[in-house]
Amino acid sequence: MNVRLGAVIVAILLVGSACTSAGSRQPAPVMTPELSAQLRARAFMRACQDVACAGAPILAPDSTPPSVREAIVEQFTDEVEYLSDSQLEERYDANGTYPDGAVWLNVNLVDTTERSDVIGVDVWISRARFDFVGRTYLFLWDGIQWVDTSPETVDVTVTTSVS
Repeated sequence: MNVRLGAVIVAILLVGSACTSAGSRQPAPVMTPELSAQLRARAFMRACQDVACAGAPILAPDSTPPSVREAIVEQFTDEVEYLSDSQLEERYDANGTYPDGAVWLNVNLVDTTERSDVIGVDVWISRARFDFVGRTYLFLWDGIQWVDTSPETVDVTVTTSVS
């Protein structure tokens, strides 16, 4: 009899806990300029990790908005050099690559997906002239915050102009 009572109490606690945590989950927030800048900076960092740019010079377009630049400084320890198109052209060596293994990263706007709780940020990555790769970095709203995710995890098909 005590075992049954214990099992019933545990079941009640588990159901109550599940209801409480589900009730504390909030819908995805409205995308503000500040939140967009934070997510774009996180996508920038993820792209840099993907291409192992630690220790290499990191280049980005001088058109990167100030709010995104500030968010990158807050979240990123490496220095980023912002260049105009003409300054970028001057950086190529005779082989069409950036000296010292430099990486060029251009982070685009936050895009919605077919799911209201998943957003994506496209980042263009280059180590050489005419050698660009576009990647979409996804974020999932878990009810509390935006967390890094992948297309496989959230069952979202990512298509970009390079797909």
